[in-house]
Amino acid sequence: MPAVSFLLPKRLPFMLKGLGTKLWEPSVYSSAAARIISLIFTVVVGLIVFLPICALVFGSFWSGSPVAKDAYLTLDNWSRAFSMTIPATLPVLFLNSLLFAFLVAILSVTLGVAMAYLVERTDMPFGHIFEQLAILPRAFPIIIAALAWMLLLSPKIGLLNVLSRELFGSPLFNIYSFPGMVFLMVLYESPIVFLIALSAFRLMDPALEEQSMVCGNSLLGTLFRVTLPVMRPLILSAFMLVFIIGIITLEVPIIIGMPGGVFVFTTAIFQLIATDYQSLNYYNTAAALAMMIIPITMTMLFLYRRLVSGVEKFVTIAGKPSVRSVQKLGPWRYVTASVLSLYFFMVMLLPALVVVLLSFSEFISAPSMELLSRLTLKHWTRVLNDTVFWRALKNTLILASVGATLSVVLAFAVGYVLIRSSAKFKGMIEGTAMLPLAFPGTVLAIGFVWVYIRTPVYGSLWILLFYFVGNYLPFALRTLSPFLFQFHKELEEASWISGAGPLRTIVRIIIPFLRGGLFAVWILLFQIYIREFAGAIILFSFGNEVLSTLLFLRAFEEGSLGVGAVLGALMLALSLGLHISVVRRIKVVA
Repeated sequence: MPAVSFLLPKRLPFMLKGLGTKLWEPSVYSSAAARIISLIFTVVVGLIVFLPICALVFGSFWSGSPVAKDAYLTLDNWSRAFSMTIPATLPVLFLNSLLFAFLVAILSVTLGVAMAYLVERTDMPFGHIFEQLAILPRAFPIIIAALAWMLLLSPKIGLLNVLSRELFGSPLFNIYSFPGMVFLMVLYESPIVFLIALSAFRLMDPALEEQSMVCGNSLLGTLFRVTLPVMRPLILSAFMLVFIIGIITLEVPIIIGMPGGVFVFTTAIFQLIATDYQSLNYYNTAAALAMMIIPITMTMLFLYRRLVSGVEKFVTIAGKPSVRSVQKLGPWRYVTASVLSLYFFMVMLLPALVVVLLSFSEFISAPSMELLSRLTLKHWTRVLNDTVFWRALKNTLILASVGATLSVVLAFAVGYVLIRSSAKFKGMIEGTAMLPLAFPGTVLAIGFVWVYIRTPVYGSLWILLFYFVGNYLPFALRTLSPFLFQFHKELEEASWISGAGPLRTIVRIIIPFLRGGLFAVWILLFQIYIREFAGAIILFSFGNEVLSTLLFLRAFEEGSLGVGAVLGALMLALSLGLHISVVRRIKVVA
């Protein structure tokens, strides 16, 4: 045990001398410290999570703007939200949001489970390559994907539609539509389901499927009567997860849906705020509208947690080794491999090529040799000479690095208290830390506006930093928890018996042991903060721009698609580079 070799047991007699109780025992000596630490972190987590949520609730009943002093409590905001007709009526928003989330979830689950089955249960070639490729779409910022597919399938300027009109006389597909929103979300959310289903297939005993085949069931019969029923809890949990993502997402609805006149809750909230951004007059109605989406997300989150907690009831594999079951596809094995290759080409390679090509193109046109002869660096020159870009890049790197560090520190401290201590405040800390899961980033950001509008924090990088840490604390905590569970308590007990205090034990033993996992979580958070858009655009003010908000303003507000493509290419390169670092680090830790 080299990590604790510096703690010599010769100090033990001195510690025990004259003591009637075993104060060195962890359960006794850490009780008071755990309570104090729990109370401190309850306050910290409350300030960055619970306080904005309370302010959001208050704002929904406040008659004036967040800066109004002579306002009063009223139900008028709820009345206006119920009776609103612009940008859409409340029933239309409910219908669009629920239908959008349902279609994205059901299609993503269908596609993800099918891909996992082909990789794990059939003899389709290149399965291990597809498994590695499935991780990459998570590194592709959705705002860049939306930009790329807009450039491909916009009715007037989309490259594929321009090419289709030249060849067939009519456009191929209008991305600015409800089906366009669903199509884009399914492309980039199905890899989540694929990874979940792949793990489920590997944990399932293949003998069940073999016995079904022996009894005369066909391949499809076995799939629908044995495989899918056994995997039902995991499939339903994946459905709930993607459904929640569909409800809270902003990038695709704002870039693809709004130009086509399709509104969901998140875009309606954004539209209300953007109507009179400077005066803040609509923030109270936006708060009331935001509160209406919370019951949906909280219900789905509750069901998701119930399903995940019950997964162990469906365990079908134990200590006995099993042989992987492989179904023969015959001539279809290369057809399925071609279909999956096309999918990953559409998800990663095609959008990346379009963004990079547009960043060097003077204008948008169908691919041709003439287009290649007119490549230019003017968009890159404009971006690199833009002081706002350098400020946005600096802000992004500062927020991502400091935010990831604070998130890891806070998640580590909270997770350590939750896992190791028996303090009375554990339930309160966990409940408060998990609250942002039920609040879309757009909604939570409005709460931050109500809290900090009267302080110097508003309009600075601090408010974005608080939002980043508060909104992604559940993600940081859940991602870091498996690493904390790996650390056996015996190592801490050995340190305590040898005389080391709590802080020294954490700094000299626990952190060095977990440094690989801590670094992997840090890079994951850094990557997420670089592409964060929903909260950043709500909390945007001149001076606290980040790359995602600058891309949106340049490409979609000002119409400078070439400049947006340059920013997208830079963000994509940075995100993919970090993603490769995460994968390598996780392999080292494993």
